[in-house]
Amino acid sequence: MNFETYKINEGKIIIAYSDENISIGYLEVNPGMEFKKHNRPCPETLYQIKGTATMVLFDENDGPKEVVLNEGDEIEIPPKQFHIHANRGSKPAVTMWKAKGNIIDILNAIRESSKK
Repeated sequence: MNFETYKINEGKIIIAYSDENISIGYLEVNPGMEFKKHNRPCPETLYQIKGTATMVLFDENDGPKEVVLNEGDEIEIPPKQFHIHANRGSKPAVTMWKAKGNIIDILNAIRESSKK
């Protein structure tokens, strides 16, 4: 299996597998950094593999809520919920993600932006 790795200022995006039904990969967030606020059109499950990540979840009614993911924790992000992956620690945070639906257009945008 060939993993695709895209380095950005915030860390790395690693795509392990993707088709129209499921996509799997990893995020590595550098210490003190966070990924931009985003959402997905389908459910996304996050598994904290290494380090600690802070998820900022945005709810239309209650405003932002922070959830800390320690190694071994998982969280389900509902479709279309905006969120931020943040690393408030001093070591890299590695999170495995699994999107249960078609996010190929999103992944293609990541691929294209890495060519710039």
